Amino acid sequence: MAPTMELDENDVHDVFFAEGLTDGLPIVPPTPERVAAMVAAGGLAASDVIGAIPARNRTVTVELAAVNAVMAGCAPACFPVVLAALSAMLDPVFNPNAVLTSTGGAALCLVVSGPLAADLGINSGHGALGSGHRANATIGRSLRLVAINVLDARPGRMDGSSLGNPGKYSLCFAESTPPEPWVPLRVELGYEPEDTTVTIMATEGPRQVANLLNGDGRGLLRTYAAAMRNPTTFCVGKGGQAIVVLGPEHAAAMVEAGISQAEMRDYLVTASRVRPEELEEAGVLLEQGSQHDMTPGPDGRLPAVREPGDIVLVTAGGGGAGWSAYLPAFAPTIHTRSVTRRVRLPGEALPDCGPDSCTVDLSR
Repeated sequence: MAPTMELDENDVHDVFFAEGLTDGLPIVPPTPERVAAMVAAGGLAASDVIGAIPARNRTVTVELAAVNAVMAGCAPACFPVVLAALSAMLDPVFNPNAVLTSTGGAALCLVVSGPLAADLGINSGHGALGSGHRANATIGRSLRLVAINVLDARPGRMDGSSLGNPGKYSLCFAESTPPEPWVPLRVELGYEPEDTTVTIMATEGPRQVANLLNGDGRGLLRTYAAAMRNPTTFCVGKGGQAIVVLGPEHAAAMVEAGISQAEMRDYLVTASRVRPEELEEAGVLLEQGSQHDMTPGPDGRLPAVREPGDIVLVTAGGGGAGWSAYLPAFAPTIHTRSVTRRVRLPGEALPDCGPDSCTVDLSR
C-alpha cells in the first residue's frame, strides 16, 4: 500500500511541487479512492509488477502507476493504455535507464494504433502532436510522472537533459486510418486489425516537414529524405530510428503515386544516407573507433537510419495544405529501440506475441 498524507485540497499542488513530485504543472490529488478506481480500471492487482530498472533498483507496480496517472489527470478508462505504454517503456530493448538519464533530452513518444484510440478520445486529427485533448496529454504525462516519482528521473539529477524538449511533458498521439491499400501500424507489426497497440520511441522534438505545392509522391519522398539527412540531428551518420508522420495530403499523394509503405521505407533508408563531407562541412566531427564508429559503408556514405524497420511510418493530422512531421530518435540503435505493446483490456488473456510484445533484435 502506498504511503498517505493528509493535506488541505488547496495546498496539494504547492506541497507536491516543493517535494519535487510534479512536472511543474498542477496535479490531481491522488486520494486513495481515486487511486483504487484507477487500479480497478486496469484489471490487475495493485501489487502486480509492470517492470523494473535494475540499474536504478526501481520497480513499477500497478498501484504506483495508478497514483501517477491520477496525478496526471488521466481518466480511468485510459489506464490500460498507460499500463501498456509503461510495459513498453520498461522493456530492456527500449533501455529506459539510458533514455531517462541522457543529456539528450528524449521525449517518451507514444503512437497509439487501433480502435480504442477513437473510443478513448486520443486525437489523430488536427493538432495531433499538440495540445487540446485530455487523453493525449494525460496518457503521455502519466509516463513522465512515473519517470519522475518512481524512477527518480528529475531534471538536473537522474535526468541529465541539457536542454530537454516540450515533448518531455507529454508526447502521445493516435494513428489515423491510412488510405488503402496502406495498412495501420499495428497490422504491419503483426497484430490484428481489432487490436490496439502502443509503440514507444525515445525521440527528439517533432520537426514539421513542409511541402505545400508538390502533389507528386515521389517528389515528397525527396523532401522527407532531406529532413532526415540534417547533420544537426545526433543520429545522422550513426544510424538511429525515426517516426515519420504523414499528413492526409501527403499520404494521399503516396497512394496516388503507387508507392507502398515498404517502398517508402526502402527509399528513405537509402536516400537519407549522408556523405562524410556533408557532416564535416556542418562542423560535425566523425567518430572513429568509438561506440559510434562512423566508418563509411561501401557506398561511401553513413546512415541516418540503418534499415527499413527502423522507420515507424504512420498517418495523422488534419487536412490543410500539405504538412507532415519527422521525429528522429534521440540516440542510435545501439542505445535504444522502439517497443510495441498490445493494450490489454481487463480480463483479457495475453496475446501470442512474446510477453505481450514483439521481439526486437538489438544486434541488428
